[in-house]
Amino acid sequence: MHAPAKTLALLLLLQITRAFPHLGQQPPAIPINLTARQTESDFDSSSDTGRVGAAPKLVYPRIDTSGEHAWKPPGPNDKHVPHLPHIPHGALSTNLNFRRGPCPALNALANHGYLDRSGIVNLLTGPKIISDIYGLGLELSILLSVYATLMAGNIVTQTWSIGGGEVGKQAGGLLGGVIGGVLTPLLGQGRGLSGSHNKYETDASVGRGDFALYNGDVDTLQMDKFKALLDLQRGVANPNWSFDVLAKHRTYTLHNSISTNPYFYFGPFSGLLVSNAGHCFVPAMFSNNSAAHGPDGILTRSTLLAFFAVVEQPNGALTHNKGWERIPDNWYRRPLGKDYGSVAFALDLVRMAAITPGILRVGGNTGTVNSFSGVDVGDLTGGAFRLLDLLDPRKLVCYIFQTTMVIVPDALQGGLVGSVLGLVYELLNKMVAPLIDNSCPRIAAWNGKPLKQFPGSGLGS
Repeated sequence: MHAPAKTLALLLLLQITRAFPHLGQQPPAIPINLTARQTESDFDSSSDTGRVGAAPKLVYPRIDTSGEHAWKPPGPNDKHVPHLPHIPHGALSTNLNFRRGPCPALNALANHGYLDRSGIVNLLTGPKIISDIYGLGLELSILLSVYATLMAGNIVTQTWSIGGGEVGKQAGGLLGGVIGGVLTPLLGQGRGLSGSHNKYETDASVGRGDFALYNGDVDTLQMDKFKALLDLQRGVANPNWSFDVLAKHRTYTLHNSISTNPYFYFGPFSGLLVSNAGHCFVPAMFSNNSAAHGPDGILTRSTLLAFFAVVEQPNGALTHNKGWERIPDNWYRRPLGKDYGSVAFALDLVRMAAITPGILRVGGNTGTVNSFSGVDVGDLTGGAFRLLDLLDPRKLVCYIFQTTMVIVPDALQGGLVGSVLGLVYELLNKMVAPLIDNSCPRIAAWNGKPLKQFPGSGLGS
């Protein structure tokens, strides 16, 4: 970096605290309670709260999809929306700069105005919104939002895009423009989730295509993959895309990528956490909940189609309208007090690994299909974690949070001036470190060198 640019960056950093007071803010710490996941035995829909010893009735919040939260997808001239079926007059947004990306849950929140309809998410407010609407554990929401900000967003403005990149406009005014034009290139960030391949967005997703197979298009739903998911409930009397169904689909998506993508890569965060999370989050967050369906709810075909922006024609033909994900009307989220937190997620990963052991292996193909090779997690973590540790839900939770603390600075180290890197450490220490149980093994040093053997690891950088 040229000296004038570095000098300007450092001078601007002196202004940041004054210009962005939110840099010193943090949400309250949410210590991880390492207890077992709630099961159906804890659920008593017929209990009488007035009876001595009775379990309290669960509350299922209905999510508003009317008024200010009415569904309003991106406009007709948005290049990301290739197909326009008949829709009510005025339903399309007139703002054609809206960003939509690879995550159906986030796209739906933006289309309903829970997240900003632009698709730009604020680091501090985004996690609570996601948690409130979907019942995702707040500690997971915070972790993912911090990671998205640092690896795909704008660390200075503390925002990130659910789709394509932002250019520092959220900073506001002249200073925001200068910061967007000078600091963001220094950080090498700001590409949004759509441009975060192998940092955040990754291969072997529930329905999106692999980066190398579709010329970098990770936003379009690949219908053959989605139809494979639908077919898992073909002929079932009361179809329900439950965890068990998505676990079977996880087997298909992982093996499909290994057998078709010579550059398939399953990274220590993007693969083990994000790719697997997609398969766990679909039933955990999209199911329609009520006392009649128990604590896990039911995910019907129509609800699944709505969340994945798929329209079914009278003749049975399916069409994907990119960026048009929606929350169904009359949809109820997980019951209050039963959020899907890090412990439940870890338990589901271990259950899923019993079906498809490869989901906990970090590695990738080596340039040809079916050439998957794994790396020793112990080599990456300096011996703090071994593969067998990841089969222990308690240690798996530790791995997820501890890895974030070391992998982000390691990935950003080469492109940041010292003062900006200091912001990275400050953000991690304020927002992620308090979430880690004190008994967790600590990763003293991260070694990413073994990952460089996989040609797919550098795609999208």
